[in-house]
Amino acid sequence: MAGGVERALRRRIRSIQSTKKITRAMELIAASRIVKAQQRVLAARPYIEQLTAVIANLSRAGAGASHPLLEDRPTVATVGYIVVTADRGLCGGYNATMQRTAERAIAEDQRGGRDYRLITVGR
Repeated sequence: MAGGVERALRRRIRSIQSTKKITRAMELIAASRIVKAQQRVLAARPYIEQLTAVIANLSRAGAGASHPLLEDRPTVATVGYIVVTADRGLCGGYNATMQRTAERAIAEDQRGGRDYRLITVGR
């Protein structure tokens, strides 16, 4: 009977080691994808800065000065949040962090007497 238990334990150990290898490979793939996404964001930064400068120049020159998004507001009554979470697996920590961050920001706005609108993207 001891031989059967030993065989079952060895099989379980091999199964756990196999799962560990698969998980490690998935972590490496996810890490490389994050690095690539960060590089794309950094590559887009000059474009965003130039676009912001063009919009600022246009608003200073008077083009579209009556647009509500370009007007200064003495008080902000309603704040909008766009919360983007992931749709696919292995992202539970990210999703939880995004939800906690949004909840904290909303609570802070409510303490300040501001209303909020929430737009969610993802699961």
